[in-house]
Amino acid sequence: MISDSRVETTNKVTSKPQALGESIPRPRWRFSRRERRHLVLAGTVILAFGALIEKRTALRRAPMTDLGVFACAARAVQTGANFYNVTDWHGWHYQYPPFLAILFEPLAHPVPDPATVPEYPARTANNTPWGYGIPSVRIFYGLHADNCRFFWIVAVWYVLSVCMALVSTHLLACTLERNSWRAPPPVGPSQRCRWWLLRLAPLILCLASVGTDLSRGQVDLLMLFAISISLYLTARRRDCMAGLVASVPAAIKLFPPLFLLLPLWLRRWRLAGGIFLGLILTLLLVPLAALGPARTAKAYRTWFEVLARPSFGAGHDTSRAVELTNVNATDNQSLLAFIHNWTFRELPRSQRPLHASSSARLAAYWIGGLLSLALMLSFGRRPRESPEELLLLSGILIGMAFILSPVVHNYYYLLMMPLLGGIVGHILESPHPTEKRTIVVALLLFMVIDVLARLPVVGPFLRNAGAPLVSLILLMGIGAVLLRRSAATANVTASQPATVS
Repeated sequence: MISDSRVETTNKVTSKPQALGESIPRPRWRFSRRERRHLVLAGTVILAFGALIEKRTALRRAPMTDLGVFACAARAVQTGANFYNVTDWHGWHYQYPPFLAILFEPLAHPVPDPATVPEYPARTANNTPWGYGIPSVRIFYGLHADNCRFFWIVAVWYVLSVCMALVSTHLLACTLERNSWRAPPPVGPSQRCRWWLLRLAPLILCLASVGTDLSRGQVDLLMLFAISISLYLTARRRDCMAGLVASVPAAIKLFPPLFLLLPLWLRRWRLAGGIFLGLILTLLLVPLAALGPARTAKAYRTWFEVLARPSFGAGHDTSRAVELTNVNATDNQSLLAFIHNWTFRELPRSQRPLHASSSARLAAYWIGGLLSLALMLSFGRRPRESPEELLLLSGILIGMAFILSPVVHNYYYLLMMPLLGGIVGHILESPHPTEKRTIVVALLLFMVIDVLARLPVVGPFLRNAGAPLVSLILLMGIGAVLLRRSAATANVTASQPATVS
């Protein structure tokens, strides 16, 4: 998946002389003809999907993407405007901490003229970012001077996102293999098949979420990239750097903070120190350097009032209600939304209360807390040292954050790739066929629900019933069982007396 051109061009087939005159070929970054055909096919599909995204975004009169939110917020950072008050062409606001808007500055786009952007959702086909002079019945505008910059912003972010997805799954596989990311694939057929499965299976299992994230121009693949780098560095005992990188996802969306509890079970305090320093850097020092003290304080004050407090049922600001904070404003898959939807299941979605009741919030906190406690007890007290345990543990912590968060979108589930990688690694090593089949069925169920939840007719029904959340809890349960079993195995091994030869 990751190749070093210098290795590929200069690494020759070398042989080590053996007693019988034989030679052992060393692995190198070369692919068979069949593998190259599949890679070309995959590349063609990726390019075609990218072209479709360009057609749906930059070349469309009303871009179907969230990327404009980040690009316009980055432009507001450059011009000194309040990036929580500006909107993109849909009237959508920037919802995240300042770090992401600052990070997006190279992909900044001029903020639309407020006179051309009505209050959401009063947008019409005649009021579009570009193409004002063409008939409103035409959906696509084409490539012109006024949308050329956004065309390239979409292209650059798509390429970066695809690369981050591929590198992430490769790093997670390298973590399981205890191998360097530069190491080429093995030569033996069985080892080579395992090499490909460790990289492709987790990606395929959450391909629907990855595709949705790509099509929406979202930033969850950036978070996955940071998590994968952190886990790779953690497995290689580079704790301080791993902690610094682990802080990035929490500085982007703030909903996977339970991942930051990883050092507690690993008992790696340098890792905890790196996370602490990373949070200071991303949440405080970078905004201070880019915005200055006054703008930084104002930005956090605005974010707290318009988003943080309303998300937890406090405060009175409703500027983000239609976009995000109303419990049914989006296809919310949190435990809170699950309880709310089942409480009012007899009513159509449009007629249900806009806000979750205090009793529903209390129930979500209690159920989520008890579920989290049960999963944590499965971790055991023994430090988790093996790569498989590291991926299982981190994936469960991320899933717990999804359960407890008040707002969770279905495509966030791509962040479960570490858990999927750990489970796939266990399947490949397990000697029990029945157990393997059972786990494979559960993984396929997770993947099928993830795909069906995006389809018309059946998708709204599954999302309304909370099927994606149930499949997530099932996946986490499998990870918890495997963690518990590994702890029991380790205890038995430790209790056995050492043999003296």
